[in-house]
Amino acid sequence: MGTKKILVADDDPDILDVVGMILETQGYTVILAHGGVECLDKLRAEKPDLMILDLLMPKMDGFAVYKELQLPSWSEYRGVPIIILSSVREEA
Repeated sequence: MGTKKILVADDDPDILDVVGMILETQGYTVILAHGGVECLDKLRAEKPDLMILDLLMPKMDGFAVYKELQLPSWSEYRGVPIIILSSVREEA
């Protein structure tokens, strides 16, 4: 069946690095997207088995990605599970 692919979308490169590293050590193929627009592009190109989305991203956040996926043009991707991952970094 092959390695499962996980698409991770976040605007914070540090979060992408950490989540990507954790998933790769568990044997997953990880696709990284730096925001919602890139996430949708990579969803079509890579056809992942799972998506991990940040809610708070500029331009197109996780809510907007989810809403976009409800449109008829995205119907073939509705079966892809979505996990929401969000964090707020406090600056000292």
